[in-house]
Amino acid sequence: MSSLRGLARRQATAHRAVPVALALLVLLVAGVVTAWPRLLTGVDDRQVTHEIAATSPLSRDVVGVLPTEWPRLDPPPPGSTPYPPDVEANLGGVHVALEELRAAQPEPLRTLLGEPSFSLESQPAEVAPPPDPVIGRQWLRLTVDPQLAERVTLTGGRWPAAPAPVDPFAGLTDAERWALTLDEEAALVDAAIAASGPLELVLSAPAAEVLEWEVGTERRFAGNTVPALLTGTYEVDDPGADYWDHNLYSAEPHVVDDLNLGTSATAAAYLDPSWDGRLPPGFPAHVASFRTQMWFPVAVGALTTDDVDAAEAQLLRFTTPQPLGEAGELGPAPEVRFASGLGEVLDRVQQQQAVTSTVLTVIAAGPLGVTLAVLLLAARLLVARRRPGLALLSARGGSGWQLRAMLALEGLVLGVPAAAAGALLAVLLLPGRTVPADLAVTGAVALVPAVMLAVSTSPRGLREGRADLGGRSGRWRWVAEAVLLALTAVAVVLLVQRGVVPGTGETDVLLTGVPLLLSAATCVLVLRVYPLPVRALAGVMRRRRGVTAFLGSARAVRDPSGGLVPAVALVIGVSVAMFSAVLGSTVSTGVQATAWQSVGADLRLSGPVIDEEQAAAIAGVPGVAGVATVGDAGTVSVSGERLDLAVADLAAVRDVQADGVGIDHLPADLPAAAGDAVPAVLSAVAVEALGAGVGDTLQAAVGDGVALEVVGTVERLAGAGTTGDVLVDDAAFTAATERAVLPRIALVDVADGADPTAVLERVREVEPVALAQNPAGDASGFLSSPMAGGMSAALTVAVVLSLALVVVAVVMTQLVGAPARGRLLAVLRTLGLDRRRARGIVAWELVPLAAVSVLAGGVLGVLVPWVVLGRMDLRALTGGEEQPGLVVDPLVVGAVLGGVLLVTALAVLVSTVVSSRADVASELRMGEET
Repeated sequence: MSSLRGLARRQATAHRAVPVALALLVLLVAGVVTAWPRLLTGVDDRQVTHEIAATSPLSRDVVGVLPTEWPRLDPPPPGSTPYPPDVEANLGGVHVALEELRAAQPEPLRTLLGEPSFSLESQPAEVAPPPDPVIGRQWLRLTVDPQLAERVTLTGGRWPAAPAPVDPFAGLTDAERWALTLDEEAALVDAAIAASGPLELVLSAPAAEVLEWEVGTERRFAGNTVPALLTGTYEVDDPGADYWDHNLYSAEPHVVDDLNLGTSATAAAYLDPSWDGRLPPGFPAHVASFRTQMWFPVAVGALTTDDVDAAEAQLLRFTTPQPLGEAGELGPAPEVRFASGLGEVLDRVQQQQAVTSTVLTVIAAGPLGVTLAVLLLAARLLVARRRPGLALLSARGGSGWQLRAMLALEGLVLGVPAAAAGALLAVLLLPGRTVPADLAVTGAVALVPAVMLAVSTSPRGLREGRADLGGRSGRWRWVAEAVLLALTAVAVVLLVQRGVVPGTGETDVLLTGVPLLLSAATCVLVLRVYPLPVRALAGVMRRRRGVTAFLGSARAVRDPSGGLVPAVALVIGVSVAMFSAVLGSTVSTGVQATAWQSVGADLRLSGPVIDEEQAAAIAGVPGVAGVATVGDAGTVSVSGERLDLAVADLAAVRDVQADGVGIDHLPADLPAAAGDAVPAVLSAVAVEALGAGVGDTLQAAVGDGVALEVVGTVERLAGAGTTGDVLVDDAAFTAATERAVLPRIALVDVADGADPTAVLERVREVEPVALAQNPAGDASGFLSSPMAGGMSAALTVAVVLSLALVVVAVVMTQLVGAPARGRLLAVLRTLGLDRRRARGIVAWELVPLAAVSVLAGGVLGVLVPWVVLGRMDLRALTGGEEQPGLVVDPLVVGAVLGGVLLVTALAVLVSTVVSSRADVASELRMGEET
């Protein structure tokens, strides 16, 4: 027994290169499977932050409004707020109530909600303008904000004092008041106004400049004789802060230039925050109605991907009506309902995570399958190197279980430390989070060498023999393969019948499972079909002259190196590369189509009115080939349906969008409308709502009524925003209604050969105010997101890793059959076989298998995207509202397939050259010894 243990110990220390290579492979795979979830978690975390940051503060922040109520809450204990005592006594109760609301929330919502802010704002009050004003009508919104002084710098004058209004009827009983004459009541009011003094306020410096109001001067409010004194002006410290999105008219006034009503401006006028809301006598009643706005700014980087589900559920509960504070001496607590668009953002993030999780699971399964095949080859290689010693152990009484246990123990000794080292390196070198569940795959990788070595070892397999003789495939193998093929067919049918299902926030099991089943089924078919043509080819070569083709084909049938495991590695590796290429093309094309749907032309300008003169100036910019303006006529009734009406030159729009990518173009031969009817193009929404088609006449409720004749239909008008349900010809519409719609959108066509970026810069010089967009910029902005970047990196890693493992599989395949091949070539070399024909014999062992496997992998690589991507909701990956179509770019697919063939051919060539170099003397001597 001791001699058996000693022989086993010597056996384990022999052929050290192969165990070292196996350990290094386990280390690499363990590092990758440990790093993979850490990288994906980091990408998901950054995508959550990216999506929240890309949303405007008004949409993402949690906002509550008391529309007509000044919150009267009991003052908190002194020192409970950061405000001065008089401000704390006035508004400190609101601050404390908001803080208590936030503190009562569970995590992660509590951390997500930032420091609360609030302000109170009156209805607009008109003030008398100065003589010969630039702004005809001037409006002030009286505002109270206890945090204003922390966010602005006083640039002139002083802060206002709190108003002290005098009650004109103080000391009078109700009967005495009712007995007053109108003149007596007016005299008391005038006296009270004089005693109260002016209403002191501050404006932003831009607002004071626009309103032509100098510090220290008074203006009168319209409709009464109450004066307002401008005591100072301020400049905001950070104009880009989210705070000012919630305080409209505070940083700058809002100026409206209306052709009918003239020019008007509205500005926020801030009063002392200790003011309790009582206005001087004589103020219009509607001004005394204050709107209280409270908001919690969302901490953009506070959420991780693991917190999204909980945060969305907690936010939904938080937005139900709830009391603000507690009832006290000043009255009951007001009820407030908070609202936020953050829930929609988190829902979109969940859909993105579901799609990316499904896609990346499919992608990761490919390299994982190739890895298992390579590890099995490595185990077979190790067993092949140990075959003489194992045969001796078996001859000395070692049972099959003992031999398997010995190699399994060796596999554990190799695999566990290597997997632990790989996982440790991944944790130390890459940032991210690793949970115990992520290490389960790493633990499985550590056990793979032990399992593979045990499976590859049996007393019967220690004697060399021909693979094509004496083998029994077994009834159970046929049953298992039939079950696998049937299960694959059922899964594909279910997936095709189900169609596209929107993301639900979880990994789609059916979508994930179908590619794995298709890959397994393809490998089964290759393993069953491959021997048939090779045997037929060997039969043909037997009747021909020449030893190379005959021996090569005969060895491919009788003794395939490594069995048919290399076929699995090649099929899956090639399919992963093809699937990644098709997925990348589909997503890239979908993103570009989405950008074109939004922009609608090479360039899009929106915002200010773009009249004919301005459009002509834009058309004169070098590099601009054409301009089409689009006006918004508002929502009107069209044959009883409320639809958005857009006005444009139909021919100009068609010409500008002629080169558009992935958009619906206006018909090239738009017919003229009959009579006085206005030509109209309907979108798919309008067609469905109206049930109308080309040639139908509709009635639009504009003026006395306008007849519209449908001259064409499109799915949607790209670039029109939300205004394009019905597009009518501008000249005909103006003639029929005698009113002109001022366009605020310009679609710009860039001349062929001109640089859109350079043209955009020149257009900005002509129209600096408008928001400028171009499809390339929008598409690149979307593709620069963490999700898109992570997806691209994952595809690249999967392709590179699969191809690298294919090379390793080819090399190991040759190494497995090296001993038998070396003895054969040594005998043939003594008989006069040269090196060239020896390399041909070696190549025959791999070339047929590689050719069949690459062909099957290519077919699988196109089949999987057609089955899976066509039924996967990819809108989260493209940012569009429509499902992108499957794109098989011949150039991309051809380049990938060519790269796969080149890598495989190089691997076969190198391994063939190396394997054909046999030392004749040593091989013959070893043959004599055995």
